[in-house]
Amino acid sequence: MLRSIQWKLVIISFLLVWLAMSIIGVFVTNEIQNNWFIGQGGQIDGVRVLKDAQVLLAVAGKPDIKGESLVEYMIDQIIKQKKEIVMDNEVGNEYSKSIAIPIYSTNDVLVGVIYINADLSEIEGNMKKINSMLTYATIWALAITVLLGSLLAKTITDPIKDVISKAEKLAKGEFEQVVTVKSNDEIGQLTGMFNYLSDRLKTTLDETGNEKNKLDTILTNMTDGIIAVASTGEIIHTNPAVYDIFSISKEDMENKNFDDIAERMNWRINHEDLFTNSEKANNILVINDLIIKTNVVLFGNEKNETMGAIIVLQDVTEQEKLDRMRKEFVANVSHELRTPLTTIKSYTETLLDGAMENKEYTANFLKVIDSETERMTRLVKDLLQLSKLDYDNTQWNMKKFSIYKIVSECVYRMNISAKQKRQVLEFNSDLDIPEIMGDKDRIEQVIVNILSNAIKYTPEKGKISVNLSLEEDNIIVKVADTGIGIPKEDLPRLFERFYRVDKARSRMLGGTGLGLSIARQIVEAHKGKIRIQSEYGQGTQVFISLPVA
Repeated sequence: MLRSIQWKLVIISFLLVWLAMSIIGVFVTNEIQNNWFIGQGGQIDGVRVLKDAQVLLAVAGKPDIKGESLVEYMIDQIIKQKKEIVMDNEVGNEYSKSIAIPIYSTNDVLVGVIYINADLSEIEGNMKKINSMLTYATIWALAITVLLGSLLAKTITDPIKDVISKAEKLAKGEFEQVVTVKSNDEIGQLTGMFNYLSDRLKTTLDETGNEKNKLDTILTNMTDGIIAVASTGEIIHTNPAVYDIFSISKEDMENKNFDDIAERMNWRINHEDLFTNSEKANNILVINDLIIKTNVVLFGNEKNETMGAIIVLQDVTEQEKLDRMRKEFVANVSHELRTPLTTIKSYTETLLDGAMENKEYTANFLKVIDSETERMTRLVKDLLQLSKLDYDNTQWNMKKFSIYKIVSECVYRMNISAKQKRQVLEFNSDLDIPEIMGDKDRIEQVIVNILSNAIKYTPEKGKISVNLSLEEDNIIVKVADTGIGIPKEDLPRLFERFYRVDKARSRMLGGTGLGLSIARQIVEAHKGKIRIQSEYGQGTQVFISLPVA
């Protein structure tokens, strides 16, 4: 209770009033006594004499008054001490004051004593009344002081208590706190400032919260991994992309030691490298079959003191794969063009060297040159088509057409090539196959490409089956053969450009290695899907799914 400002103010006021009344009482009683003495008597030879006082004269060494023990005692004391003696006497309700004054001769010899005695009972009674009145006045003054002081202190402390109460709620997140301003004094200014601070705090926290939500949303949805590491080596923040890269949970990373995680991930750096060795920290890593590029950025405080490091983990697997494919593509295109060009050049040189005289040689050489030229033409044509598909420059002639009619016509047309290898090419279809929306010529190109591959890679007397069916809202074209099949490890790469399972045989059969890649892009442009199932030595199945119009 004594810690309260209200009670401190009351106690201070109480002590000040009590001290003031005490000092006033002392001065008042002394002044009254002095004034009463002055009013009651005069002076005789410099000695104050009271009215009705008993004045006795005694000669030193020969007291004239016998039996007065008090007088004798005072005279005796004067003779011994050689100075004025004053004594108060109180017997019952009577009060008196006695004064003994020594008398000296010119040569400082004590020759007598003047003894004065006065009855002060009346004065004492009056002084007791005055003291009693002062006491009662002091008590009343103190009581009023406590009451008024308490009320005054309450006017000060109540707004402060209200501010404290609202501040506690404010600290708990209840920002709609307003303190009523009841005055224009300092307390009013304090409550007004509290309301202003409350409003500013709410606005600032809302802005901070919005920024934090934005930052959390950005970090959460970033495809790049973010790891924040304190200068002590503790991981203080990570985002979901990191968990996917490392195949690890959030609990296994956050608040853990970076060195432990790096060792676990076979990441050959420690937290000190983040701050001292940029070449080691900024690197290319292979983590869980992913190619990860790391970049480290340091962050600090207002004093430019380094507080930690942020590691950005960028998955460049796809970029590296595309870069590798680009290099392979350039190499393959160069090789595919160089082979027929070399053949054409060598045969042309042979003809120019005199072989033209032999008509049989000339005819055969010209056939080879024509074949190689046709091969380059097909290659350039396929490359141009792929380029248009890549950059979405293909002009599509989209309209409804019968997929049944297109597939049946393709089967009929390719049956001639199948018969040349004594193969069986059959076609089966569900009834009432609906039309699709698409480019008829492009879809026909896909079907012919798939059938051509099936015929090429199926031995003589093999069988090729084409089936057309409706599954929910998609039409499925299935081409199955009894050919040589495809090894399991080659299946994921079948749609890559220039990829061949048997490169030598594929070139011998006249393939460019671009057919399946073109087929997939055409099908996907029609919002469809194409996939291949195969087992080496047991044939291949190609599934083309196209949406119903």
